[in-house]
Amino acid sequence: MISGLLVAFVAGCGGAGGASDGGSGERVQVAATISVVQDLVEQVGGDRVETFSIVPVGGSPETFQPSPRDAGRISESQVVFENGLGLDAWVEDLIESAGNEEQTVVELSEGLEPIEGGEHEEEHEAEEEPGAGDEHEHAEGNPHLWLDVANAEHYVERIRDTLVEVDPEGAEEYEANAEEYLAELEELDGYIRERTGDILEERRKLVTFHDAFPYFAEAYGFELVGVVLENPEAEPGSREVAEVVRTIEEEEVPVVFTEPQFNAGLADTIAGEAGVEVRELYTDTLIDDEAGDTYEAMMRTNIDRISEALS
Repeated sequence: MISGLLVAFVAGCGGAGGASDGGSGERVQVAATISVVQDLVEQVGGDRVETFSIVPVGGSPETFQPSPRDAGRISESQVVFENGLGLDAWVEDLIESAGNEEQTVVELSEGLEPIEGGEHEEEHEAEEEPGAGDEHEHAEGNPHLWLDVANAEHYVERIRDTLVEVDPEGAEEYEANAEEYLAELEELDGYIRERTGDILEERRKLVTFHDAFPYFAEAYGFELVGVVLENPEAEPGSREVAEVVRTIEEEEVPVVFTEPQFNAGLADTIAGEAGVEVRELYTDTLIDDEAGDTYEAMMRTNIDRISEALS
């Protein structure tokens, strides 16, 4: 929960109104909960938007702990884009503490059909209080929708429509940027399907570090046979580790895929016991490298590494 210190910090910022500051001109001030969403906003908003990611590049939204500084930055944002489905539920306390009644808050996953299950569903059920209002209620399901490009297109359309509403003078630019970017995403989707076609169907099996790939698997024809870290906030026990090793051996999976926002030591241990490789994929965060510094780069790198490992 957000502490009283954080609330006091926001009050000291004088934070409502969403006005630009620090010489940022008339650009729309936008907060995104994760860097993947920040990139999508920048693709649509162009020069008319100034945006930042609350979770820094390389960070994990599952384990992120917001600070008073984050609340202060949110208080000055005209728009907040969150993913929803429990991935970034901590942002709700930040928004409430910021107290900017003119702020537009958009849950990008709204309108999509989630795949049930995952640690976020369990966390939401545990945190939900009987009799609570519906204002911030989340649907249940896995939150990593953007790993299916079709869902990322839905995000882009919601971002476009929101920016047009908040800044109608920029409507033509937002719509043109979105149209161009959606065409790029269609090409990206085709590229992923083409690279998937290079892999024999019986080898399209994934063991991933955490449960981030159900939408990717469903969209592109992969089978998820194992997850190293069922709960990002808790290390698995020896029995769970042994079960993953057994699955790798039985399914004849040649690689364990890890992610940069998590400690890879556990994946290295499992891969060593199973006698397979470790490769890195990108999910919840971009990285400061051209292999994953944008959503499109991230997705291309992922399918290239998957195809190379499984072909």
